[in-house]
Amino acid sequence: MTGMVALDEDYHVHSDFSDGISTIDENVIVARQRGLRTLCLVDHVRAGTTWVPDFVSAVWPLRALAGIHILAGVEAKILDRAGRLDLPDGIDGVDVVLIADHQFPGEAGPVDPRAMGAALAAGQATAPEVISCLVEATAHAVQRVASAAPQSASAAPRPLIAHLFSVLPKMGLDESQVPDPLLGMLAERARSAGALVEVNEKWGCPSARTLRAFQQAGVALVASTDSHDCAAIGSYVEVRRILAEAAADGTSP
Repeated sequence: MTGMVALDEDYHVHSDFSDGISTIDENVIVARQRGLRTLCLVDHVRAGTTWVPDFVSAVWPLRALAGIHILAGVEAKILDRAGRLDLPDGIDGVDVVLIADHQFPGEAGPVDPRAMGAALAAGQATAPEVISCLVEATAHAVQRVASAAPQSASAAPRPLIAHLFSVLPKMGLDESQVPDPLLGMLAERARSAGALVEVNEKWGCPSARTLRAFQQAGVALVASTDSHDCAAIGSYVEVRRILAEAAADGTSP
């Protein structure tokens, strides 16, 4: 464990149910070999996805394994400023909904980051406007997941903000441009919703500054590889770098 983030966990591991190359069983085998305490198996969904019940059924028997806590998660992109998610109706048995900025969540729907970058370069949008929209969309999405009524006797899924701000550099922007008040607002919304925030190995985000804001607000931080191949499960280089930077600044997330 490094400060408040445990490195014997991986909250973002894909399988061949979506775009991963490893099976669920292969992911679990590697996680156990590496001594992970928690593993969240995650796959990408859209509104029309129909295989979530099969995914949950495949994960469910693994919960009985000794020595490791197995969770089922789905990852959905934020669609617009109102925080709508590209999420199917039938997600009974899912423990975690990963909220992802795969595209820019515009006023009228998702926008390709390259197109938004071009709009910024052409002066058709400003960085403050785009950043404000992204932060508000993320906050609304967190609240939507947290306030959704359970679809069955099982508990409602917990929101997890995935690779926060990874879309910014794709638009030519930087995380340092997010104003402190907006960052504080998002952190407070995440805290009140009981959301998790991942430190993402694949995208090397969010920054140490962002982690400090969430930690100070009392938000739980978790480590994730965003693995699409079981070989990468639980292996952290960028996560350790971000945590070391945070520690050097006087905080240990």
